[in-house]
Amino acid sequence: MLANRGRLLLAPIAVVALGVVALGCDEAEEVGEDIQEGVEDVTARATAETFRGAVRAQDTDDATGGVRNIDALNSAADDIPGDPDIVGIEDTTGDGVDDDGLVEIRVDDQRACVELPESGNEIDVTGDPCF
Repeated sequence: MLANRGRLLLAPIAVVALGVVALGCDEAEEVGEDIQEGVEDVTARATAETFRGAVRAQDTDDATGGVRNIDALNSAADDIPGDPDIVGIEDTTGDGVDDDGLVEIRVDDQRACVELPESGNEIDVTGDPCF
């Protein structure tokens, strides 16, 4: 995952270098910032997809709450590489089940949302914030 992120960062650097020659410094800097934002957005979404895979890898078929099982969600969060902020895993009622089924992945200033169903195992991921 980190190797892929490194490769993703090389492309914007190359584009910015070419942009300096073609556009001038101000325009190239703006293009570079736009590309970096796109890379961060892809990284948040990719991390959310990784989290979805980690949740699916948990044995939740017989667990209380299925894919919303707090222990399974915490274990999946521990499996995610890098240092993303994983927000929204909450069990305020103490029943061992996530309260709302929404888990937000934050990488830098980008967000992605993992939506966990009340029943079943169809986990959705969007490139939008949950909260």
